[in-house]
Amino acid sequence: MKEANAWARAAGWLRLLNPRRAWLSGTVAGLCAAAAAAYCARREGSTACAPINAVTHSLWPQRAVRERGFSVRHTVLGLGIHQAAAVFWALMFERIVPRAPRADPAGVAVAAAATAATAYCVDYHVVPERLTPGFEAHLGPRSMTCVYVGIAVGLAAVALLRRPQD
Repeated sequence: MKEANAWARAAGWLRLLNPRRAWLSGTVAGLCAAAAAAYCARREGSTACAPINAVTHSLWPQRAVRERGFSVRHTVLGLGIHQAAAVFWALMFERIVPRAPRADPAGVAVAAAATAATAYCVDYHVVPERLTPGFEAHLGPRSMTCVYVGIAVGLAAVALLRRPQD
């Protein structure tokens, strides 16, 4: 009986967090942010891969921020870590976004902006430096803003384009 109750509680949490929606919105938000980071890095004279590579600085502190080209070790793993973080933040977004997003686009924009702002604050003012995203090694303040705007845009776009029954 205890095991059945545990499964029921777990199922309730899954409904509350809505991981399927978070996976989709987080994936799109992460890709938008990664694209913004790559574009801004090129604009600032670095390579498109450099900010994504820097995400792996928690694993390889010295090497990750110096790695500029594509590599499985830094680019693919960095993108995976970045995408996982975006899906994590999308869990929050999916919890606070209005239930009828198309009827309340302003509410969607506020939820997306609040999620991106929270992500920034936690990423750069709460967690230890070793756990920060690492983009700041290759991007200036304006570009960092673009990255977090990319997260907000990706989250909002998925919510606004979602079919009502989803």
